[in-house]
Amino acid sequence: MTYYADNCDILFNRYRAISPQELHADWLPCLPVTPGRACDIGAGTGRDANWLADMGWHVTAVEPEAAFRRRASLDCHEQIDWLDDCLPALTTLLALKPQFNLILLSAVWMHLSESQRGHALSVLSDLLASDGVLVISLRHSHVDERHARGISPVSTAELEQLASTRGLATKSVTQRADLYGRNHVSWETVVLVPARDPNAV
Repeated sequence: MTYYADNCDILFNRYRAISPQELHADWLPCLPVTPGRACDIGAGTGRDANWLADMGWHVTAVEPEAAFRRRASLDCHEQIDWLDDCLPALTTLLALKPQFNLILLSAVWMHLSESQRGHALSVLSDLLASDGVLVISLRHSHVDERHARGISPVSTAELEQLASTRGLATKSVTQRADLYGRNHVSWETVVLVPARDPNAV
């Protein structure tokens, strides 16, 4: 996470400048009507965690970068608890044995290598309540930028395949352009939910 530590001040202001309501508009119809427990994994500046807390959610904000945690916790909503942890294992979070109605991974999945993603999704499935929603955004960009930032290629097909073997089903897939206007960057958002047992009554 050296990129984020080295550019904390610049990135903090840049990320906070984006409206979460606009950023997450594509999956908002899938948001549970009644606020419950949410987990923002890779919470960064706390932008999305504060947005969810303002809507009544009790949020666990998971962020491995100490510089972001320190700065974000200075002005965060009282319904946010910050936690130093990271994917794929989320060891500290799992030890608390929580169940979340909403789990959000915004601009996080590309930081995991292909070999880490199956483990990560198994952990996320364990953390998701039976009526919960798991939201994962996928960042698509050219290979040179991925190498420069140390991120990996992602695809909806790969994510859906991993989900299907971990008790998760796809609720929606949406696409959008980059809100910073970068022509070489585009986004998809995949919403996953616990798969229903076809044999259940």
